[in-house]
Amino acid sequence: MAKDPSFLFAGVHFNKKKFANDFARFEVKDDSVDDKSLFGTAEAVQENAAAPPPKKRKRNRKGVASDPVEGFNVFKSSQSEPDIPEEKTEKDEDGPSKEKKELFRQMERNAIFRKKHNIHVSGANVPSPLQNFAELKTRYGCKSYILRNMAKLGFKEPTPIQRQAIPVLLSGRECFACAPTGSGKTMAFVCPILMKLK
Repeated sequence: MAKDPSFLFAGVHFNKKKFANDFARFEVKDDSVDDKSLFGTAEAVQENAAAPPPKKRKRNRKGVASDPVEGFNVFKSSQSEPDIPEEKTEKDEDGPSKEKKELFRQMERNAIFRKKHNIHVSGANVPSPLQNFAELKTRYGCKSYILRNMAKLGFKEPTPIQRQAIPVLLSGRECFACAPTGSGKTMAFVCPILMKLK
């Protein structure tokens, strides 16, 4: 049984009073247009052809940024300082510094470690996962009695969820974790609380 498309719209009505402004936008206007103004006169066409369109120029922001106002600097003294040659700044930008290289190496090591333990993270600047529980003392200043009690309870090595969730929570960030039952989620969330208690 074939039904015509009007069946799909049965019972649908538009309130034209409520949406009068919207309907007015789409109505056809019958404004009579003056033929002379539409096509213009020969003189107007010649004037437009004679005047070339203005050319747009791109602004050079580099020059604006390099010209500081003399005698006024918000962050330093009120006297102007000599300009730094651009050659030195360009060389510094070309090669990453030793700190950046070390940061990239650490990020690569973290990615390999996470892949090894099947840890998936998202976000920016995610803290490094824990290698072992002893790292809590060195990185976050965990009290030794907490580590002893954890060892007595049988926590020898952190599970993957504990390796990543504890550093994230101790860095003061929000954490949304998904892990199987029995993987140590509760311990991962309780450990930072115990460390923060005085």
